[in-house]
Amino acid sequence: MLRVHELTKRFGQAVALNSVSFGIEPGTIHGLIGPNGSGKTTFFNVTTGFLAPTAGRVMFKDMDITGMPSHKIARLGIARTFQNTSNYANLSVRENLVTAARNRIETSWLANILGLRSARTEEEMHRKSADAILERFGMREFASSLACDLPGGTQKILGVAIAFSTAPRLLMLDEPLAGLNSGEKVRLMEIIRGLRDDGMTLLLIEHDMKAIMQACDRITVLCYGDLLAEGTPAEVSRNPATIQAYLGEEAA
Repeated sequence: MLRVHELTKRFGQAVALNSVSFGIEPGTIHGLIGPNGSGKTTFFNVTTGFLAPTAGRVMFKDMDITGMPSHKIARLGIARTFQNTSNYANLSVRENLVTAARNRIETSWLANILGLRSARTEEEMHRKSADAILERFGMREFASSLACDLPGGTQKILGVAIAFSTAPRLLMLDEPLAGLNSGEKVRLMEIIRGLRDDGMTLLLIEHDMKAIMQACDRITVLCYGDLLAEGTPAEVSRNPATIQAYLGEEAA
């Protein structure tokens, strides 16, 4: 689904990614972990076109997307979230989802401006899709609420729902559990596993090791720009270098 080959990103003399190579298989949850400053979010930014790589290649479904603008990458089927809450604060929850779905509008701009039947039909389709997503994410009760009025944890879940509304092939989540209470974490991880079970591919940055180890099919470990380890959760949790660099001796 997604493969990077010797991906490198430098900021002056600082090396955020140092010739990193690995792949993400379709229909899996792939974890990306490592200490703060290890290059995880830089990896997201380079992969999704928010930063240009210094060297290396990014391949998505056998297509070279290296250095492609972020909006074109999104249209190819890669969606991402950010560490901070990301939504249209003054729109309702349902309007947030409909607005995100417009990323994949197929009718012409003229049809939309003139309000032709094809445009109205597609808009109605997006509204029905938004209602289905509200149901799936357990947010139907907030459908008419302004995004800015939601509790912080619910806004984080909304951010994942917004990314999902673009109908991605690959969904990249940057610390989706940060700031959630225990109940919200359980609910969101159930949703994430359900997306995987329906065939979606997910890449997940997360510091909650219990969630990572329970949900991921494979895990890649970065440490200050270098690829430190890769494997199943069991393999990674037993890797001495991973334990020393990140998980801590208690994980041994």
